[in-house]
Amino acid sequence: MLKFVVLCSIIGLVVCPPVLPDNNHQPVHKSVNETLEKDPLLSLEYHKYLKEIVNILETDPEFKKQIENASIEDIKSGRIAEHLALVDPSIRTKLDEIKRMEIERLRRAIQRKAALSNLKAHEIQTLLPKHVDHGNIDTFEVHDLERLIKQATFDLEEVDKLRREEFKDHEIEKEYERRKKMQQADAETRQKLEEQHKRSLEMRKNHQRVNHPGSKDQLEEVWEEEDKLDGEDFEPVTFFKLHDIDGNNYWDEFEVEALFNIELDKIYNKTDPEFDPAERFEEMNRMREHVFGEIDKNKDRLVSLDEFVESTKSREFKQNEEWKGVDDEAQFSEDQIREYSQAHVEEERLMSTPVNDLRREQAHRQEDTQHHQPPRQHHQQPPEIQQHQPPQQHHQNVQHP
Repeated sequence: MLKFVVLCSIIGLVVCPPVLPDNNHQPVHKSVNETLEKDPLLSLEYHKYLKEIVNILETDPEFKKQIENASIEDIKSGRIAEHLALVDPSIRTKLDEIKRMEIERLRRAIQRKAALSNLKAHEIQTLLPKHVDHGNIDTFEVHDLERLIKQATFDLEEVDKLRREEFKDHEIEKEYERRKKMQQADAETRQKLEEQHKRSLEMRKNHQRVNHPGSKDQLEEVWEEEDKLDGEDFEPVTFFKLHDIDGNNYWDEFEVEALFNIELDKIYNKTDPEFDPAERFEEMNRMREHVFGEIDKNKDRLVSLDEFVESTKSREFKQNEEWKGVDDEAQFSEDQIREYSQAHVEEERLMSTPVNDLRREQAHRQEDTQHHQPPRQHHQQPPEIQQHQPPQQHHQNVQHP
């Protein structure tokens, strides 16, 4: 099996943008723009360095051979870096040059950040990225490759966690804005808004049945409606190759996500006044996570042809439990909404208060704090402490004769 594709998959995820929903029909909430555009992988500061290193290593036949014979664990843990000694000297020279360029880029970036934050010399250590060995700034060594692979693997594994947190924040903010708009509206407008919201919720609740992602029924629906083939003739190997866009015998995350468009269209209707691209995007990611959890047995963030074919032989593949979407689960609690609302009210109050008033308010709070502090109690120190105290010096005025 071609294991080098594991490293290439890291590059593919870093440099390829995710498949985003069409949001031309509706204005997008501000936090949605931030969620969709600031994808953690696309914003990795070292994505160019990572791509260049892997692309150069791929050109070395001996190193590529070692990758192909390595286990997934050896690759993801960075142990494969030990084979760097086998790389041709001309390639090592190229790797050295790329590292020196990356060190120079990081040096300039750290200088800017340190100046903006007014950091002291010892605090600059906190800005050093972990994907490169800063102890050696001249040559690319085993430790550099090990650091690079482990850091990229860690970042990839953090993507879904961060995405879920951002989506939850988005849902809380959206509900806060909806309630705020209701409160500010007159009685007639408020009633219309409430009725529209109820219709939207009812529409989502009564959508078509959503097939379980990765099930036989779900994939056969793609086979018939997108591939325009007879459902009775569904054949796993043919289906896999039809949707292996780059033809490398692996499905990456984007190729798997593309299989869910029919199911997503059942839940999210773009004619709905409350259609939210961020919710469709989150649903797509939840489906992708589920499919990888069931099929990707070696956890390399790729679905191989062998893994897919094996999954179609399982009992679960033929089952088709209805999929529950994000609307079927509470994304936040009333306490979280209340906490968010209180924070926004305080923020809006501070924004509307003149600076001088804020300073007076802060001064009053400091005076109140000092006023309510109890008087200091002067306790005699224990003998074991007293004996270590230096003699006090008196600064009284002394008259000299």
